[in-house]
Amino acid sequence: MGGPILQRAIGNLPALLVGAVGGYIFLLLRMPLAWMLGSMIFVAILALASDAQGGRNGGKGRGHRLPVRVDNRLREVMVTVIGVLLGSAFRPAMLEHLIEWIWLILLLLAYIPLVTALGYIQFRRLGRLDPVTSFFAATPGGLQEMTIIGEYYGGDGRHIVLAHAIRIFVVVMTIPFYFRFIAGYHVPPMAPGLHVTEMPGLELALLAGCGIVGWIGAHYLRMPASRLVGPMLVSAAVHLSGLSDAKPPPEVVAIAQLVMGAALGTRFAGTPISEIRRIAGLGVLSALVMVAVAVAATFAFADLIGVRTETLALVLSPGGLAEVSLIALAIGVDVAIVSSMHVLRIAVVVLLAPLSFRLLGLKKTV
Repeated sequence: MGGPILQRAIGNLPALLVGAVGGYIFLLLRMPLAWMLGSMIFVAILALASDAQGGRNGGKGRGHRLPVRVDNRLREVMVTVIGVLLGSAFRPAMLEHLIEWIWLILLLLAYIPLVTALGYIQFRRLGRLDPVTSFFAATPGGLQEMTIIGEYYGGDGRHIVLAHAIRIFVVVMTIPFYFRFIAGYHVPPMAPGLHVTEMPGLELALLAGCGIVGWIGAHYLRMPASRLVGPMLVSAAVHLSGLSDAKPPPEVVAIAQLVMGAALGTRFAGTPISEIRRIAGLGVLSALVMVAVAVAATFAFADLIGVRTETLALVLSPGGLAEVSLIALAIGVDVAIVSSMHVLRIAVVVLLAPLSFRLLGLKKTV
Protein backbone atom coordinates (compact mmCIF):
# COMPACT_ATOMS: atom_id res chain seq x y z
CA MET A 1 0.00 0.00 0.00
CA GLY A 2 2.84 2.33 0.87
CA GLY A 3 4.30 1.83 -2.60
CA PRO A 4 1.39 3.28 -4.63
CA ILE A 5 0.95 6.16 -2.17
CA LEU A 6 4.65 6.99 -2.39
CA GLN A 7 4.53 6.76 -6.18
CA ARG A 8 1.56 9.14 -6.32
CA ALA A 9 3.33 11.59 -4.01
CA ILE A 10 6.50 11.49 -6.12
CA GLY A 11 4.41 11.90 -9.28
CA ASN A 12 3.05 15.18 -7.91
CA LEU A 13 6.48 16.67 -7.25
CA PRO A 14 7.40 18.08 -10.71
CA ALA A 15 4.15 20.04 -11.03
CA LEU A 16 4.16 21.21 -7.41
CA LEU A 17 7.82 22.30 -7.48
CA VAL A 18 7.36 24.21 -10.73
CA GLY A 19 4.13 25.66 -9.33
CA ALA A 20 5.93 26.82 -6.18
CA VAL A 21 8.52 28.65 -8.27
CA GLY A 22 5.80 30.33 -10.33
CA GLY A 23 3.80 31.30 -7.25
CA TYR A 24 6.84 32.80 -5.53
CA ILE A 25 7.80 34.81 -8.62
CA PHE A 26 4.24 36.15 -8.90
CA LEU A 27 4.33 37.01 -5.20
CA LEU A 28 7.51 39.04 -5.73
CA LEU A 29 5.80 40.79 -8.66
CA ARG A 30 2.82 41.62 -6.37
CA MET A 31 0.35 39.90 -8.66
CA PRO A 32 -3.22 39.12 -7.52
CA LEU A 33 -3.83 35.51 -6.44
CA ALA A 34 -0.07 35.07 -6.77
CA TRP A 35 0.25 31.47 -5.60
CA MET A 36 -2.64 30.22 -7.73
CA LEU A 37 -2.04 32.16 -10.94
CA GLY A 38 1.76 31.85 -10.80
CA SER A 39 1.51 28.13 -10.17
CA MET A 40 -1.09 27.67 -12.90
CA ILE A 41 0.86 29.58 -15.55
CA PHE A 42 4.23 27.93 -14.85
CA VAL A 43 2.72 24.42 -14.71
CA ALA A 44 0.73 25.12 -17.89
CA ILE A 45 4.02 26.03 -19.61
CA LEU A 46 5.52 22.78 -18.29
CA ALA A 47 2.50 20.83 -19.59
CA LEU A 48 2.75 22.47 -23.02
CA ALA A 49 6.51 21.75 -23.07
CA SER A 50 5.70 18.13 -22.26
CA ASP A 51 3.38 18.04 -25.26
CA ALA A 52 6.09 19.49 -27.47
CA GLN A 53 8.57 16.88 -26.28
CA GLY A 54 6.04 14.13 -26.92
CA GLY A 55 5.47 15.54 -30.41
CA ARG A 56 9.17 15.48 -31.18
CA ASN A 57 9.13 11.79 -30.31
CA GLY A 58 6.52 11.30 -33.01
CA GLY A 59 3.92 10.06 -30.55
CA LYS A 60 6.17 7.15 -29.58
CA GLY A 61 7.68 6.47 -26.23
CA ARG A 62 5.26 8.36 -24.04
CA GLY A 63 7.44 7.43 -21.09
CA HIS A 64 9.88 10.14 -22.15
CA ARG A 65 7.32 12.90 -21.65
CA LEU A 66 7.64 15.05 -18.56
CA PRO A 67 5.34 13.84 -15.73
CA VAL A 68 2.89 16.70 -15.21
CA ARG A 69 0.05 15.73 -12.89
CA VAL A 70 -1.56 16.52 -9.54
CA ASP A 71 -3.45 13.85 -7.63
CA ASN A 72 -7.18 14.67 -7.59
CA ARG A 73 -7.54 13.66 -3.93
CA LEU A 74 -4.93 16.22 -2.94
CA ARG A 75 -6.81 18.85 -4.94
CA GLU A 76 -10.09 17.98 -3.21
CA VAL A 77 -8.55 18.55 0.23
CA MET A 78 -7.34 21.97 -0.91
CA VAL A 79 -10.80 22.82 -2.26
CA THR A 80 -12.08 22.31 1.30
CA VAL A 81 -9.48 24.78 2.61
CA ILE A 82 -10.70 27.37 0.10
CA GLY A 83 -14.29 26.80 1.27
CA VAL A 84 -13.35 27.41 4.92
CA LEU A 85 -11.43 30.53 3.87
CA LEU A 86 -14.49 31.94 2.05
CA GLY A 87 -16.73 31.31 5.04
CA SER A 88 -14.24 32.98 7.42
CA ALA A 89 -14.79 36.30 5.61
CA PHE A 90 -18.26 36.60 7.17
CA ARG A 91 -18.53 38.67 10.36
CA PRO A 92 -21.37 39.31 12.87
CA ALA A 93 -21.20 43.04 12.02
CA MET A 94 -22.48 42.21 8.55
CA LEU A 95 -25.86 41.24 10.01
CA GLU A 96 -26.07 44.54 11.90
CA HIS A 97 -25.55 46.60 8.72
CA LEU A 98 -27.88 44.71 6.39
CA ILE A 99 -30.62 47.35 6.60
CA GLU A 100 -28.14 50.22 6.09
CA TRP A 101 -26.66 48.51 3.06
CA ILE A 102 -29.94 47.45 1.47
CA TRP A 103 -29.56 49.70 -1.61
CA LEU A 104 -25.99 48.52 -2.17
CA ILE A 105 -27.17 44.92 -1.89
CA LEU A 106 -30.02 45.47 -4.35
CA LEU A 107 -27.69 47.17 -6.82
CA LEU A 108 -25.18 44.34 -6.50
CA LEU A 109 -27.92 41.74 -6.98
CA ALA A 110 -28.96 43.52 -10.19
CA TYR A 111 -25.34 43.84 -11.38
CA ILE A 112 -24.55 40.12 -11.08
CA PRO A 113 -27.15 38.71 -13.53
CA LEU A 114 -26.66 41.63 -15.93
CA VAL A 115 -22.92 41.13 -16.41
CA THR A 116 -23.37 37.34 -16.39
CA ALA A 117 -25.86 37.60 -19.25
CA LEU A 118 -23.60 39.94 -21.22
CA GLY A 119 -20.59 37.70 -20.63
CA TYR A 120 -22.52 34.57 -21.59
CA ILE A 121 -23.47 36.13 -24.93
CA GLN A 122 -19.82 37.01 -25.59
CA PHE A 123 -18.44 33.57 -24.76
CA ARG A 124 -21.28 31.69 -26.47
CA ARG A 125 -21.82 33.80 -29.60
CA LEU A 126 -18.36 35.27 -30.22
CA GLY A 127 -16.27 32.49 -28.68
CA ARG A 128 -18.45 29.56 -29.77
CA LEU A 129 -17.90 27.91 -26.39
CA ASP A 130 -20.37 25.33 -25.10
CA PRO A 131 -23.21 26.62 -22.85
CA VAL A 132 -21.77 25.22 -19.61
CA THR A 133 -18.34 26.72 -20.11
CA SER A 134 -19.82 30.01 -21.35
CA PHE A 135 -22.08 30.34 -18.30
CA PHE A 136 -19.45 29.69 -15.64
CA ALA A 137 -16.79 31.73 -17.47
CA ALA A 138 -19.21 34.69 -17.46
CA THR A 139 -20.28 34.62 -13.81
CA PRO A 140 -18.52 37.27 -11.64
CA GLY A 141 -17.56 34.83 -8.90
CA GLY A 142 -14.18 33.68 -7.66
CA LEU A 143 -11.74 32.04 -10.07
CA GLN A 144 -11.31 28.99 -7.89
CA GLU A 145 -14.99 28.58 -7.07
CA MET A 146 -16.32 29.03 -10.60
CA THR A 147 -13.76 26.61 -12.00
CA ILE A 148 -14.66 23.98 -9.42
CA ILE A 149 -18.42 24.33 -9.96
CA GLY A 150 -18.11 24.70 -13.74
CA GLU A 151 -16.12 21.48 -13.99
CA TYR A 152 -18.66 19.74 -11.75
CA TYR A 153 -21.32 20.46 -14.39
CA GLY A 154 -19.09 19.38 -17.27
CA GLY A 155 -17.56 22.70 -18.35
CA ASP A 156 -14.02 23.04 -19.72
CA GLY A 157 -11.93 23.98 -16.69
CA ARG A 158 -9.10 25.33 -18.84
CA HIS A 159 -11.36 27.85 -20.55
CA ILE A 160 -13.16 28.82 -17.34
CA VAL A 161 -9.99 29.40 -15.33
CA LEU A 162 -8.34 31.35 -18.15
CA ALA A 163 -11.39 33.60 -18.56
CA HIS A 164 -11.53 34.36 -14.84
CA ALA A 165 -7.77 34.79 -14.56
CA ILE A 166 -7.90 37.41 -17.29
CA ARG A 167 -10.87 39.09 -15.59
CA ILE A 168 -9.00 39.30 -12.29
CA PHE A 169 -5.89 40.68 -14.00
CA VAL A 170 -7.84 43.31 -15.91
CA VAL A 171 -10.07 44.40 -13.01
CA VAL A 172 -7.72 44.12 -10.06
CA MET A 173 -4.73 45.59 -11.84
CA THR A 174 -6.66 48.41 -13.51
CA ILE A 175 -8.04 49.76 -10.23
CA PRO A 176 -4.72 49.75 -8.32
CA PHE A 177 -3.01 51.42 -11.30
CA TYR A 178 -5.57 54.21 -11.21
CA PHE A 179 -5.38 54.74 -7.45
CA ARG A 180 -1.62 54.33 -7.33
CA PHE A 181 -0.43 56.30 -10.37
CA ILE A 182 -3.30 58.74 -10.95
CA ALA A 183 -4.83 59.26 -7.52
CA GLY A 184 -1.46 58.87 -5.77
CA TYR A 185 -2.36 56.12 -3.28
CA HIS A 186 -0.05 53.28 -2.27
CA VAL A 187 -1.75 49.89 -2.58
CA PRO A 188 -0.02 47.35 -0.29
CA PRO A 189 0.40 43.61 -0.92
CA MET A 190 -1.96 41.08 0.62
CA ALA A 191 -1.97 41.44 4.42
CA PRO A 192 -0.94 38.20 6.17
CA GLY A 193 -3.07 36.69 8.89
CA LEU A 194 -1.89 34.77 11.94
CA HIS A 195 0.69 32.15 11.05
CA VAL A 196 0.27 28.50 11.98
CA THR A 197 2.64 28.82 14.94
CA GLU A 198 0.76 31.87 16.24
CA MET A 199 -2.77 30.48 16.10
CA PRO A 200 -4.29 28.84 19.19
CA GLY A 201 -4.78 25.12 18.77
CA LEU A 202 -8.51 25.43 19.47
CA GLU A 203 -8.94 27.87 16.55
CA LEU A 204 -7.04 25.56 14.20
CA ALA A 205 -9.19 22.62 15.34
CA LEU A 206 -12.37 24.66 14.83
CA LEU A 207 -11.38 25.62 11.28
CA ALA A 208 -10.48 22.01 10.50
CA GLY A 209 -13.84 20.95 11.94
CA CYS A 210 -15.64 23.40 9.63
CA GLY A 211 -13.97 21.74 6.67
CA ILE A 212 -14.66 18.17 7.77
CA VAL A 213 -18.27 18.71 8.92
CA GLY A 214 -19.05 20.86 5.88
CA TRP A 215 -17.57 18.34 3.47
CA ILE A 216 -19.40 15.34 4.98
CA GLY A 217 -22.70 17.20 5.47
CA ALA A 218 -22.78 18.63 1.95
CA HIS A 219 -21.88 15.23 0.51
CA TYR A 220 -24.82 13.53 2.21
CA LEU A 221 -27.16 16.39 1.24
CA ARG A 222 -25.89 16.02 -2.34
CA MET A 223 -25.03 19.69 -2.70
CA PRO A 224 -23.31 20.73 -5.93
CA ALA A 225 -19.55 21.24 -5.50
CA SER A 226 -19.97 19.85 -1.97
CA ARG A 227 -16.28 20.07 -1.08
CA LEU A 228 -16.40 23.83 -1.58
CA VAL A 229 -19.96 24.84 -0.67
CA GLY A 230 -20.32 22.69 2.47
CA PRO A 231 -17.18 23.95 4.26
CA MET A 232 -18.02 27.52 3.18
CA LEU A 233 -21.53 27.36 4.71
CA VAL A 234 -20.37 25.79 8.00
CA SER A 235 -17.46 28.23 8.27
CA ALA A 236 -19.80 31.16 7.53
CA ALA A 237 -22.22 30.00 10.25
CA VAL A 238 -19.40 29.73 12.78
CA HIS A 239 -18.03 33.17 11.94
CA LEU A 240 -21.42 34.91 11.69
CA SER A 241 -22.31 33.54 15.14
CA GLY A 242 -19.14 35.01 16.61
CA LEU A 243 -17.75 31.65 17.71
CA SER A 244 -14.55 32.44 15.83
CA ASP A 245 -12.97 35.26 13.87
CA ALA A 246 -9.97 33.21 12.73
CA LYS A 247 -8.99 32.64 9.12
CA PRO A 248 -6.94 29.74 7.79
CA PRO A 249 -3.23 30.56 8.22
CA PRO A 250 -1.63 32.23 5.18
CA GLU A 251 0.78 29.32 4.76
CA VAL A 252 -2.12 26.86 4.47
CA VAL A 253 -3.97 29.13 2.03
CA ALA A 254 -0.82 29.56 -0.06
CA ILE A 255 -0.34 25.77 -0.24
CA ALA A 256 -4.02 25.30 -1.19
CA GLN A 257 -3.75 27.91 -3.94
CA LEU A 258 -0.46 26.43 -5.16
CA VAL A 259 -1.98 22.94 -5.47
CA MET A 260 -5.15 24.30 -7.10
CA GLY A 261 -3.10 26.33 -9.57
CA ALA A 262 -0.83 23.40 -10.39
CA ALA A 263 -3.84 21.10 -10.91
CA LEU A 264 -5.41 23.63 -13.27
CA GLY A 265 -2.12 24.11 -15.10
CA THR A 266 -1.84 20.39 -15.86
CA ARG A 267 -5.12 20.60 -17.77
CA PHE A 268 -3.60 22.86 -20.40
CA ALA A 269 -1.77 19.84 -21.78
CA GLY A 270 -2.91 19.36 -25.36
CA THR A 271 -4.35 22.89 -25.67
CA PRO A 272 -3.19 24.75 -28.81
CA ILE A 273 -1.62 28.17 -28.24
CA SER A 274 -4.12 29.65 -30.68
CA GLU A 275 -6.95 28.43 -28.44
CA ILE A 276 -5.35 30.05 -25.39
CA ARG A 277 -5.04 33.36 -27.25
CA ARG A 278 -8.69 33.15 -28.32
CA ILE A 279 -10.03 32.55 -24.80
CA ALA A 280 -7.73 35.24 -23.36
CA GLY A 281 -9.14 37.74 -25.87
CA LEU A 282 -12.70 36.84 -24.85
CA GLY A 283 -11.70 37.19 -21.19
CA VAL A 284 -10.33 40.69 -21.75
CA LEU A 285 -13.53 41.74 -23.55
CA SER A 286 -15.71 40.28 -20.79
CA ALA A 287 -13.67 42.02 -18.07
CA LEU A 288 -13.84 45.37 -19.85
CA VAL A 289 -17.62 45.05 -20.15
CA MET A 290 -17.87 44.31 -16.41
CA VAL A 291 -15.73 47.36 -15.61
CA ALA A 292 -17.79 49.54 -17.95
CA VAL A 293 -21.07 48.45 -16.32
CA ALA A 294 -19.59 49.04 -12.85
CA VAL A 295 -18.38 52.53 -13.79
CA ALA A 296 -21.72 53.43 -15.41
CA ALA A 297 -23.65 52.22 -12.35
CA THR A 298 -21.30 54.13 -10.05
CA PHE A 299 -21.90 57.46 -11.75
CA ALA A 300 -25.62 56.77 -12.11
CA PHE A 301 -26.39 55.65 -8.55
CA ALA A 302 -23.66 56.83 -6.13
CA ASP A 303 -25.31 60.15 -5.29
CA LEU A 304 -28.79 58.62 -5.43
CA ILE A 305 -28.09 56.04 -2.72
CA GLY A 306 -25.77 58.33 -0.76
CA VAL A 307 -22.38 56.61 -0.98
CA ARG A 308 -18.97 57.81 -2.15
CA THR A 309 -18.17 57.10 -5.78
CA GLU A 310 -14.95 55.36 -4.66
CA THR A 311 -16.96 53.07 -2.38
CA LEU A 312 -19.49 52.08 -5.01
CA ALA A 313 -16.80 51.61 -7.66
CA LEU A 314 -14.94 49.19 -5.38
CA VAL A 315 -18.15 47.40 -4.34
CA LEU A 316 -19.09 46.70 -7.96
CA SER A 317 -15.62 45.97 -9.34
CA PRO A 318 -15.56 42.17 -9.81
CA GLY A 319 -11.98 41.71 -8.65
CA GLY A 320 -10.50 39.67 -5.82
CA LEU A 321 -11.91 40.10 -2.31
CA ALA A 322 -8.53 40.52 -0.61
CA GLU A 323 -7.05 42.83 -3.23
CA VAL A 324 -10.08 45.13 -3.50
CA SER A 325 -10.38 45.28 0.31
CA LEU A 326 -6.75 46.37 0.55
CA ILE A 327 -7.36 49.11 -2.02
CA ALA A 328 -10.31 50.29 0.08
CA LEU A 329 -8.08 50.34 3.16
CA ALA A 330 -5.40 52.32 1.34
CA ILE A 331 -7.73 55.07 0.07
CA GLY A 332 -9.78 55.43 3.24
CA VAL A 333 -12.99 53.78 2.04
CA ASP A 334 -15.02 51.81 4.59
CA VAL A 335 -13.44 48.37 4.33
CA ALA A 336 -16.37 46.71 6.10
CA ILE A 337 -18.75 47.78 3.33
CA VAL A 338 -16.43 46.81 0.48
CA SER A 339 -15.33 43.46 1.89
CA SER A 340 -18.85 42.53 2.98
CA MET A 341 -20.29 43.27 -0.44
CA HIS A 342 -17.59 41.19 -2.12
CA VAL A 343 -18.21 38.32 0.29
CA LEU A 344 -21.90 38.63 -0.58
CA ARG A 345 -21.15 38.69 -4.31
CA ILE A 346 -19.05 35.53 -4.17
CA ALA A 347 -21.51 33.77 -1.86
CA VAL A 348 -24.50 34.67 -4.06
CA VAL A 349 -22.71 33.45 -7.18
CA VAL A 350 -21.45 30.24 -5.56
CA LEU A 351 -24.88 29.40 -4.15
CA LEU A 352 -27.18 30.64 -6.93
CA ALA A 353 -25.15 30.02 -10.09
CA PRO A 354 -25.71 26.24 -9.96
CA LEU A 355 -29.44 26.80 -9.31
CA SER A 356 -29.71 29.32 -12.16
CA PHE A 357 -27.78 26.97 -14.42
CA ARG A 358 -30.24 24.17 -13.80
CA LEU A 359 -33.31 26.45 -14.13
CA LEU A 360 -32.04 27.72 -17.48
CA GLY A 361 -31.75 24.13 -18.68
CA LEU A 362 -28.23 24.59 -20.08
CA LYS A 363 -26.47 21.44 -21.25
CA LYS A 364 -23.02 20.38 -22.38
CA THR A 365 -23.61 20.82 -26.10
CA VAL A 366 -21.82 22.90 -28.73
